[in-house]
Amino acid sequence: MEEKIACGCHGTASGQPCGEASKKEKENWYLPYMDKKTKGMAVEERESPVAVFYCAGASNVGQSTMLASVRAANHLGYDKASLLCLASISAGLPNITNAAKQAKGIVVIDGCPMSCAMKTMNKAGFTLDKHLIVSKDLNISKNFDLNSETDIHRIAEALEKAIVEVYQK
Repeated sequence: MEEKIACGCHGTASGQPCGEASKKEKENWYLPYMDKKTKGMAVEERESPVAVFYCAGASNVGQSTMLASVRAANHLGYDKASLLCLASISAGLPNITNAAKQAKGIVVIDGCPMSCAMKTMNKAGFTLDKHLIVSKDLNISKNFDLNSETDIHRIAEALEKAIVEVYQK
């Protein structure tokens, strides 16, 4: 079994870690921070990152949203991007809902035009700052090949651009 490295890829063609993996892993601090705030515990105040929600559907474009989101957050750092749980929004869990409400902005990435992630966020009363649809905006055909490194890379780059645009507002 091939070993995956910190950024989620398999490394370069020579087997060496890519540039992302060779960097020190960044701390994913936002969810523990918001959990403490929601429980009324004292925290050192920090500027909130952009909240990222992804669809994680069963096709290549859905699954790639999750993999690309992890890659984008690792690359940009968790001070800029925080991955939040879409199912927790549907369930009304206060720590995730509060994290989304207090985020610097919200970026949602869906795999296909069904836009399940966007509809979930809208139904919960959230306004999105950016919404990407992989099959439409990046012209990646929906299929069931879950291992296209090229697609994941393209999606991560587009997502990083969207996160940075929202973060810099």
